[in-house]
Amino acid sequence: MELHTVAKETRPLRKKRRTHLVHMKTMTPYLLVLPAMAVILGLVIYPLIFSVFSSLHVDNLLYPSIHTFVGWKNYQQVLSDPSFQIAARNTGLYFIFATVGILLFGLTISSWLHSIPHRWRGLFLTIVILPWAVPGVVTGLLWSFIYNPTSGILDGALTSLHIISHNIIWFNHTSVSLILITIALLWQIVPLASIILLAGLESIPPTIYEAATVDGCTPVRRFFRITLPLLRPSLAIVLVQTAVLSIGIFDQVYVLTGYDPSTKSAVIQTYLYAFQNLNFGQGISAALIITLGITVIGYLYLRLIYREVAY
Repeated sequence: MELHTVAKETRPLRKKRRTHLVHMKTMTPYLLVLPAMAVILGLVIYPLIFSVFSSLHVDNLLYPSIHTFVGWKNYQQVLSDPSFQIAARNTGLYFIFATVGILLFGLTISSWLHSIPHRWRGLFLTIVILPWAVPGVVTGLLWSFIYNPTSGILDGALTSLHIISHNIIWFNHTSVSLILITIALLWQIVPLASIILLAGLESIPPTIYEAATVDGCTPVRRFFRITLPLLRPSLAIVLVQTAVLSIGIFDQVYVLTGYDPSTKSAVIQTYLYAFQNLNFGQGISAALIITLGITVIGYLYLRLIYREVAY
């Protein structure tokens, strides 16, 4: 009788313990995600909300006591500013040149790495990836030595090959300057793009190419009918990365040409708004316009190019 009474008393305890364990299992995923969510909230969401709030107000260190709501006035002033319009045009050219360069050099280098035997591939991968590890400022300094009209490698090589008869100051020509700055940018971002495209090439089963060869498919048709369609996920990621880095270019432009209006990017103009004019309202507005442009382009890339592939 006593044992039966004890069993009846412990049954609710077991049920309560079981309910507690189920509740803990349900909450565990949320508890594990909570630290990451807190970091995102503190480093991304809150600064974004604060930036939008500041862009809608007067935020000028020259007039610290004035902090009135002005709505879209900061955005209108930025978009109507000729300096920002020129910088936006230059940024668009950087974006176009970088996209073409990534598609050309990234696909070429990744295809070359894909053709190398595996025992040598690690060595060449190390050599290829090194420029990506170099900071943007150092990249700009390296290429400033190359473009130097008196002691630069470029002038020296072209002179020794009798292509030019005298040293050339390359950054005296606007169109040439934009291309030279883009080359410095590509030198840094092509390695990572090549590695991403190489991973995409490695994931394509060789049997698909073997079957296409048996069917009489030429190498060019294999590239356009098999390789490119199956590389769409990798291409989308590479193009998004290129858009972010080319539209947000700062270091290379600043080191090579400084604040030259013919080459300055939209990010440099944003820097001038905030730290030269001390107008943080306009600076934040310009930064948000650039962010919106990158977001739209990235969305279009993922929407139009990215596709799940199955073999």
